Amino acid sequence: MNGWLTAAALLLTVAGQASALPTCASAGSDPDGDGWGWENNQSCKVAPAATHCASAASDPDGDGWGWEGGMSCKVVFKGFRVAGSVVNDANGNPFVARGVNNPHAWYDQQSYDVLPNLAARKTNLIRVVWTMSGSATRLDQVLTAIEAQKMVSIVELHDGTGNNDAAVLRNMASYWVRPDVLAVLKKHERTTMVNIANEWGDGSKTPLQWRDDYKGPITTLRNAGLTTTLVIDNPDYGGNPNGGLWYGQELLDHDPRHNLLFAVHMYGTYNNPDDIYNTMNGYKTRNLPLLIGEFGYNYNNGANNLNARVDAPRLMQWAQQFQVGTVAWSTAGNDGPNAWLDLMTNWSATTAWGNLVWYSQYGIANTAKRATIY
Repeated sequence: MNGWLTAAALLLTVAGQASALPTCASAGSDPDGDGWGWENNQSCKVAPAATHCASAASDPDGDGWGWEGGMSCKVVFKGFRVAGSVVNDANGNPFVARGVNNPHAWYDQQSYDVLPNLAARKTNLIRVVWTMSGSATRLDQVLTAIEAQKMVSIVELHDGTGNNDAAVLRNMASYWVRPDVLAVLKKHERTTMVNIANEWGDGSKTPLQWRDDYKGPITTLRNAGLTTTLVIDNPDYGGNPNGGLWYGQELLDHDPRHNLLFAVHMYGTYNNPDDIYNTMNGYKTRNLPLLIGEFGYNYNNGANNLNARVDAPRLMQWAQQFQVGTVAWSTAGNDGPNAWLDLMTNWSATTAWGNLVWYSQYGIANTAKRATIY
């Protein structure tokens, strides 16, 4: 009897000593993986690694921790992530877009077939022009083809261009979280950013209204579990930078992932070069992320359908200076009034606009760096 009591006492003593051991500061202290390490001349216990949440929606307050299956889990960012004014790729390294808009929604096969040509010109990002009539199956094929060329994507919906109805914006958010589409986005989340709506809001949409109308769609995509960067076009067809400048931080705070990229489109509202510089400098000064999601150039001294006299060479120079991403409009296929914006003729030969975008001093071929995930 006394022997059993003595043995039991010894076991309790050992168990108490084990429970009193410190937790290892580093799992590297346990090279054999038995759960025990050695630090500061004593044993320590390696804390079990937190499981990864199956869905970021398990973390509604955005603190990085969720609750699934009756236990805590850690939210893992699977795609791009902003840090101040910097966009980082899925490996956590800075990524600066040097890309082009590609009209997959309107020229399906041509846009698909031209991808190797675009990659050969050192293009590192494709902004995929898409609509709600596009199938999830084809979207999957397009994003896979872009990945095969070691480029990354921004996929956008063109259905609400210039529309001011918040219900239309909400409908586009609903498209992104439709089960089949959402599955494609999650499959490609490591290489893809989601531009909720192209140029939603015309010149009458105030930055304050723009802020309020975007909060719901941001929540919709986050509640569906997407963690990657969401691209938000500024109001006035993307031409008014004050949405992001005035309310960008508030929207970032609203987003539980704090992972938004604000896009400006530079056409006729940016004919004054000072406005180009001041927009880039303003976002950088406020430590907010900025993308030039579309831009044109000074065609026919502004006698064009967009009244554009944009100083594109200086735009690209300053974008390099501020490390702001740029995405030129567009590969090919523009209708008659917009044909001056074609970067290619017949989806192969390079136009004068294309030569400027790809091969000038600050063009894509001279400044683009591939995302480090490849």
